[in-house]
Amino acid sequence: MNKKVSSVSSLPKKKKFSFLLTIMRVFILFLCFGLTSAYANNSYSQTKLDISLKGGTFEELFDQIHSKSEFIFFYKDDVVNTSNRITLYLNQSTIKEILDEAFIKTNLTYKIMDRQVVISVQKQQANINKLIKDPLQNMLRGKVLTGLKEPLPGASIIIKGTNKGTQTDFDGNYELEVLEGDILVFSYVGFSPKEVKYSGQSMLNITLIEDTSELNEVIVTGYTKQNTRSITGSVSVVESKDIAATTPSSIEQALQGQASGVTVGVEGGPGGNAAVRIRGYGTINGNDPLYVIDGVQTGQGLSDLNPDDIASIQVLKDAAAASIYGIGAANGVIIITTKNGKKNNKVLFTYNAVTGVDFIPNSVFPKMATPQQLADAYWQASANDGIAISHPQYGSGATPILPDYILPQGVSGTVDESTYSYPDNRITRANKNGTDWFDEFFNSAFVQQHNIGVRGGSEFSKFYVGIGVLDQKGVAIETSFDRYNLRVNSEFDVKDNFRIGETLNVSYSEKIGISDPLNDNDNQNNDSQLAALYRLHPMIPVYDIGGNYAGTANTPGVGIGNNAVAIAHRNKNNVTETLRAIGSIYAELDITNDLLLKTVFTADLGSSKFSFFQPIDYENSSAKAVNQLRETSTDVINTNWYNILQYTKRVRDVHNIDIFIGTEFKRNNFETFYAQVSGFLLTTPDITFLNAGTGASNVGSGQSKSSSFSVFGKADYAYDDKYLLSATLRRDESSKFEGGNQVGTFPAVSVGWRISGESFLQDSPIINNLLLKLSWGELGNDNIPAFRGVTAYGPSLSFNNYNGQTGYFLTNIGDPNLSWETTTTTNLGIAGTFFNNAININLDVYESVTKDMLLPTPVDPTVYGNTVNTIYRNLGQMTNRGLDLGVTYSNTPDHKFKYSIGVNVSHYNNNVDFLDKNNPSPIPNPVLGSQTSFETTNTGRGNPISSFVGYTWQGIDQTTGRAIITGDARDVIGNPHPDFTYGINFNADYKNFDMSFLFQGSQGNDVYNLTKFWTDFYNFEGGKSIDYIQNSWSSTNRNGSLPALTLRPDEAVGSSYYIEDGSYLRLKNISFGYSLNEKITSKLKVGKIRFFVQGKNLLTFTKYSGLDPEINLTNYTNQQQANLEIGVDRGAYPVSRSLNLGLNVTF
Repeated sequence: MNKKVSSVSSLPKKKKFSFLLTIMRVFILFLCFGLTSAYANNSYSQTKLDISLKGGTFEELFDQIHSKSEFIFFYKDDVVNTSNRITLYLNQSTIKEILDEAFIKTNLTYKIMDRQVVISVQKQQANINKLIKDPLQNMLRGKVLTGLKEPLPGASIIIKGTNKGTQTDFDGNYELEVLEGDILVFSYVGFSPKEVKYSGQSMLNITLIEDTSELNEVIVTGYTKQNTRSITGSVSVVESKDIAATTPSSIEQALQGQASGVTVGVEGGPGGNAAVRIRGYGTINGNDPLYVIDGVQTGQGLSDLNPDDIASIQVLKDAAAASIYGIGAANGVIIITTKNGKKNNKVLFTYNAVTGVDFIPNSVFPKMATPQQLADAYWQASANDGIAISHPQYGSGATPILPDYILPQGVSGTVDESTYSYPDNRITRANKNGTDWFDEFFNSAFVQQHNIGVRGGSEFSKFYVGIGVLDQKGVAIETSFDRYNLRVNSEFDVKDNFRIGETLNVSYSEKIGISDPLNDNDNQNNDSQLAALYRLHPMIPVYDIGGNYAGTANTPGVGIGNNAVAIAHRNKNNVTETLRAIGSIYAELDITNDLLLKTVFTADLGSSKFSFFQPIDYENSSAKAVNQLRETSTDVINTNWYNILQYTKRVRDVHNIDIFIGTEFKRNNFETFYAQVSGFLLTTPDITFLNAGTGASNVGSGQSKSSSFSVFGKADYAYDDKYLLSATLRRDESSKFEGGNQVGTFPAVSVGWRISGESFLQDSPIINNLLLKLSWGELGNDNIPAFRGVTAYGPSLSFNNYNGQTGYFLTNIGDPNLSWETTTTTNLGIAGTFFNNAININLDVYESVTKDMLLPTPVDPTVYGNTVNTIYRNLGQMTNRGLDLGVTYSNTPDHKFKYSIGVNVSHYNNNVDFLDKNNPSPIPNPVLGSQTSFETTNTGRGNPISSFVGYTWQGIDQTTGRAIITGDARDVIGNPHPDFTYGINFNADYKNFDMSFLFQGSQGNDVYNLTKFWTDFYNFEGGKSIDYIQNSWSSTNRNGSLPALTLRPDEAVGSSYYIEDGSYLRLKNISFGYSLNEKITSKLKVGKIRFFVQGKNLLTFTKYSGLDPEINLTNYTNQQQANLEIGVDRGAYPVSRSLNLGLNVTF
């Protein structure tokens, strides 16, 4: 099926807040114009055209009409004879007059549906008796809808075997006189026709399903759009229906398990950040992909976007697909296209809502010892060690005795509760039954989402407006995430060949999370609530006898874990507020029918504020003696202006040419400011301001700027739709490098052979489409802070530098030779559809080699002092090899029971080929906390990035009960990278019922379960695993599988004891829906009403003993730090389970 139509791509924008109001005024003006235009009268068919054609083909006539109007012609290749020549001269004629004249003496006919013109062959006139009105005829009325229950204006309804029929109106309604037994054929261009036998009813509504075999999908692949049949790079697509089925709160969640080659680790908390990896890890410095949202390129993440606004997601995985984006695209590109209206479509309203509860079942919490079991274990450990038995809380008798009160240092005997005073004389009763700290800290949480969408279009415009609200409480107490979104997309035809448009997303969010486990030198620090859950002694209650928080302050024998409940309640007013605007303004000019000029300005503006008030606390061992307030604000302004000149041409029906060239100028600006003051007399959150502090203050600020200029081009050529060639060249110039190193040139090329187009396969009953493709390309990366090539100094106004003298001190050591990190990718793939397009298979194998990685390397402090400890250099090489496989099956759409199932599998092998050739030592784990004092990972030659290292755990000596530990502290003992990841997606509907489920899994990856350091080997002053106590070796349990209990730290070293199989299979989503009968919705004058129930993460199959096998990377703000400690569980926020109810309404 041929289709003559202009492609229009929508792209975004961003700017400084002083300019933001001006931008928003322009957007609102566009919107108002679009809403007005949406109701314009449809008079397109009355457009007057001048036609001048001498000895031309019908295709040339259609092209001429299309260039002077916006009529779109649909026809099959075997319908229009391209060898026929016609001559036609007409002035100021309508489309009907032109085609009537052109089709004289031919067997061609046409049907005009708004701007769509369908060309077909005239059928022989049916039996004339069929056309004579029969007294038994009945009037049949109804509506023709899409699968989304949207009306189809201009759809055809024909009585089979006759020429009698009708078309639907603007609202999809029709009426037709029919006889009982007549077979009605419902059809619309781009949709599979449907035949229905009339059985006497007066109302018949029909849903038509899109026919993917008729019209090939057009997707955004890089500044322009491209037909999926002609893509020779590696691209995965996630459609809006797959996103809607999971009702995700973030776009990253929508990607989990949906696309081959994509791994997503999402933080479990509300508004959790996410780590997205495309085809594994390509470098050490940073592996985040480039996000392109309606043309706006950003690296700021997606948590501020509303998934309900998304129309589709494309993932560009190899250099041939991604290289056109240049800087930032070395780790792949994720293109997000948001919804928009359609021209000549009525205004459509949608309302989508979901509400439910998130929870974590107690069964996943670790089984901790009771106070009595812990005391007995301490007695046993003392006996095993051969030392005198004594404990400040349990006494020194033959058996431990739990105290009635937890006594502070130097206090013994009974406590008079009448003397209680806070904070001077705090009294805490011992909880002899034991406090379940996990149960105290986690609870059920309410979540709700509401989204309203409005879209439509007139003859000359289209628009979409979306409003979204997310209210998400966290399963960890006093955590939450609230987000408010407004999206406006619109496009207007200023003239027949000139269009303008805009896209805008404005969001505001408030987030209260748990404290960061990496916010000071002790990674699993006392202020981390999740760490405290493992370290708190079960005998400590949440509250003391006065209702104030209990804790470990000045209390021997109960450890140093802080009261996690107290920390959470005190943090409940520490809010991160974020305001973000992402948008674009663009203009398109059709210079000729084949030549398009497009200019786009985009901006991504972000402003965030974090307010943290630390009150005085008296109960914790690391008690805060002085309260303090710290406020931090950050402003990010990223702008981009690019221009595209595109030429497309089809020559003699066999040569397809698509060439575009472009320029791009980017500016990035980051500013931060913080102020901290202590000594507040009043601590009510509503009246706590910086100027109210009476103590010392600390103020600071920072700024970073960078820019780039690029010139690029791409050429696509196809011969007879069988032989495909694509070439890309991009020249980037980055301010992050110095001198001649600023410029990098990166080529890419790909070829394709459509084997199914060859004569020996054209009539195959099995193979419908089969494409073999090969690509090669290079990508550049400048992902380092600005000015790292320059040695810099900064002012010091304090007396802590240079022997107490103020002045300037070294802040950066520059390497003027610093240059581009380069990734070279080779990809071999095959894509095909089989058995009448029921089966779709995509397979890619690839190799990716990254050279001259940008790495911070240590410097000699005796030479440079202690103010700078690293310098960025180009070092090392890393290789990734792997494969991506995607298979889908869909049964024929005319079945009453329709279903589809998809499976995707991804595998990659990562290897660090070498680092510094002059220094073979591996890069150690930069996260080395005082609580363990041993290294968990390192990255060195011949091993994957972030390999687990340590001694080898050989079990225990059954004679002595001691652990057998061999090897070296830096032996590789585990691999965090999976053998493969996979997803299984199923969708089905039967009559008014529908259901879907999504499984996602990882196989073969190891997890370094560092939480077992606390529960198994740390001293007896905190929590202890009951499994370890019960399975430990002793003189009475010589078959114990774990070492004898001991108070010595000998066995608490980094070893393979902590390495566990992290494989899992998780039911990410399951939903069941019911749509009200169309008879009911038509009476309510509503297009669609659907109710559904949904469960998320309800089932997990894993052998991992920790809280959650999905170990994410989002506890780390530094990208290199995250990449060098993959798969280490220090106490991550687990992914919650959900039960939801939902509603979808269209009207």
